Amino acid sequence: MKRWTFISGLTVILLLLLVSSGFCIWTARTLSGEIDLLITNNFETLRTLRGLRASVARIDAQYRASTSVADISPSRSLFDLEKAEMGKSLVKVRKTLTESGDLAPIERLEALVNDYFAYYEKYFSLGRADGDKFKALTRSLAQSSADITDVAGTLADSTEDVVLRRRAAAVAKGQRVVGISLSIALFSLGIYIWTSVRLTQAVFDPLRELRDSIVKVGKRQFDVVLPLKGSDELAQIATTFNQMASELRAYVEESDHRVVEANRVSRAILEALPYPIYIVDEDFNVKLKNPRAAGINAALKISGQLPGVVRKCIDDAAALGCELVGDDLRRAVEISLPDAPPGQNPSFLPQVFRMAAAPGMASGWAVLLMDVTKLRQFDQAKTKAIAMLGHEVKTPVTSIRLALHLLLEEKIGTLSPDQRELITAGRDDCERLLIVLQALLELARFESGRVEIKLRPVAPAELLTQAEAMHGGYFRGSPTPIVIEPVPNNVTRVQADEMHAVRILGNFLSNAAKYRLPGTPVSLRAETRADGFVRLSVRNQTDRPLSEVEQAHVFEPFYRRAGEAAEGTGLGLSICREIAAAHGGRVGVWSEHDHVEFYLDLPKVA
Repeated sequence: MKRWTFISGLTVILLLLLVSSGFCIWTARTLSGEIDLLITNNFETLRTLRGLRASVARIDAQYRASTSVADISPSRSLFDLEKAEMGKSLVKVRKTLTESGDLAPIERLEALVNDYFAYYEKYFSLGRADGDKFKALTRSLAQSSADITDVAGTLADSTEDVVLRRRAAAVAKGQRVVGISLSIALFSLGIYIWTSVRLTQAVFDPLRELRDSIVKVGKRQFDVVLPLKGSDELAQIATTFNQMASELRAYVEESDHRVVEANRVSRAILEALPYPIYIVDEDFNVKLKNPRAAGINAALKISGQLPGVVRKCIDDAAALGCELVGDDLRRAVEISLPDAPPGQNPSFLPQVFRMAAAPGMASGWAVLLMDVTKLRQFDQAKTKAIAMLGHEVKTPVTSIRLALHLLLEEKIGTLSPDQRELITAGRDDCERLLIVLQALLELARFESGRVEIKLRPVAPAELLTQAEAMHGGYFRGSPTPIVIEPVPNNVTRVQADEMHAVRILGNFLSNAAKYRLPGTPVSLRAETRADGFVRLSVRNQTDRPLSEVEQAHVFEPFYRRAGEAAEGTGLGLSICREIAAAHGGRVGVWSEHDHVEFYLDLPKVA
């Protein structure tokens, strides 16, 4: 019913507007035609009558100025010309007056003009002896001219009266049209107001109630009920909304129960974990922490904030755009607690995780602090033990090596073949033991940070060239020597200690020489990376590609693949990792199919 009320109101307004528009257009066209006819006919008549009077005046001025027959101008050109024009003017005036139906004035004017022309014909035919006739014709011409002027003036006045009457009629008609149009407009306005009021009552008020109910539902007020009854569309919407609110109330109650239960479980897990945990938002505001983390904050007296070293770890992760996880003890941080004994502050290995934004929850970071105090102490003790063992063992082994060399030189006495064989084997073992001890000592120095790294800006192409010059001997005599690929223009300089960086590349070249397929090339390349590093890599082909497990352990000390028979201490790649860490860089390996790539990432020059 409401919809039909609205449609019927709009239909009436449309019809009224169409009728009003059509009526105004018809009236305007009618008035325009009448005014055009009025102006065209009567104005032309007025102008013709004025021309007629002017012609009479010009003829009289030309010919009646004579005082005697002898003074009459012999030329009739002006008279004939004005006569023809006056004849045309009479025809136009007759046509106009014929349409109005009043012909008496024009007939009288035509008679006067004909008499006027007849007088002039007699006037032109006078002889020198016709003095009396000249005076009589002069008087007749004067009277005829005056009569023509009077009749033409009368006709002009009557024509002007017609124009004024018709103008008044047109104005009155226009006023009537304005009144009718205004009445239709007012009636349409009334219909519009009535329709708007009904529409507001029938549509907008229910929609406003629906909006208010939706706002209440958004505020979790699910007990709202729309008070709409009936069978029209709005009532159906209200019924559907009420059903939806009821179902949503049940769903939210169930969801709230699940959320509360999940929150309870999450808090229980956080409290049960033996490590401190912080959860922060994008602005590093602490949103949640477990009791272990709260204990650290209480000891540091920074309730509601992050410890400085933890904040720095999150900053590093945000700068790199990735999570920071792993078991590298070099990332361990020490938190200085006021009540901790000197030199016994706890050490933690931060595990920084990115928390993606969920519906109704902002994104942020989660930090788990793994307690690695004992592991760090064991690692430091291991490093000290290796250093001490290397120093303590190196001296006697050196003496034994020297003694074996002296025996082999037979300066003390001649050796039998069996004795020489045994002493040679002992000397070779001493040499290998010294190499291992030297590598252990070097690894210990790197792990303890006692090796000085002198960083300076270096061009990657220069490092590749030095590596090929210093370690190309591994490939001399081979039909496929080292290939240095062209360095792209976008590769910038890096911060590096040339000697140690070239040493890492030399180790990679040594491995490539051992394990590559015979006759296949080995390439040196440099490329820039989007994470602020330049990658220097050595690529080769092999018949035994590294598996995922082998790639994860290849840089560990003394690691060897199963079935590997190549010589070496197993410490070279471990030392390379320590050298890269001292540069602020990293090493790694990538293997796919029969290709293997060992790489060194060095930081770009800022």
